[in-house]
Amino acid sequence: MTDITVRACAQAIVDAVERFGDDRNGLTAALRVPLGALARRDDLRDLGVPRQGNNVAFSSYLYFDGELSILLFEIPHDRAVPPHDHGVWEGFCVYRGKVRHSVYRRADDGTVDGFAELETVEESDMGPGDLSIVTPPADIHGFQALEEGSLGITVVNGVYKPERLYYQPEAKTYVVKTPNNPR
Repeated sequence: MTDITVRACAQAIVDAVERFGDDRNGLTAALRVPLGALARRDDLRDLGVPRQGNNVAFSSYLYFDGELSILLFEIPHDRAVPPHDHGVWEGFCVYRGKVRHSVYRRADDGTVDGFAELETVEESDMGPGDLSIVTPPADIHGFQALEEGSLGITVVNGVYKPERLYYQPEAKTYVVKTPNNPR
């Protein structure tokens, strides 16, 4: 799959979700080809509809059907986006540049407000076409661009929860925040 439309990529994602559900390994394998092909397109920045992003200066919808969304967004270079959850699985693919991406899971039982012990599940420097799936129980991630102008593609199947937890792993704490755009 070398040339792909956004719609064909979306259909491949829908098919993968029907087949694998929240299975992180299955989804990663199934989405690697269509998202990798989408990331090879040169025109994604010219497509889409602008949206207000969370933690980022530029974000646009490449695809949205009320359940599945594919977003293109600029990844901050001047600061790290702290580890946070979404309440739904998310695919994270690099479109341009280089990104340090970390995936975590809670190691504590979640019974103490404000306390969280995170365990690193995956940590990597990602380049164009590289993909990571963030899904329960490893449903927390953080990232930072390693190069100016880095862009990412995010796939979300479902609706982001309106309040998210933002973690400070070293302090073993979290705060609850309401992002700019809950979608």
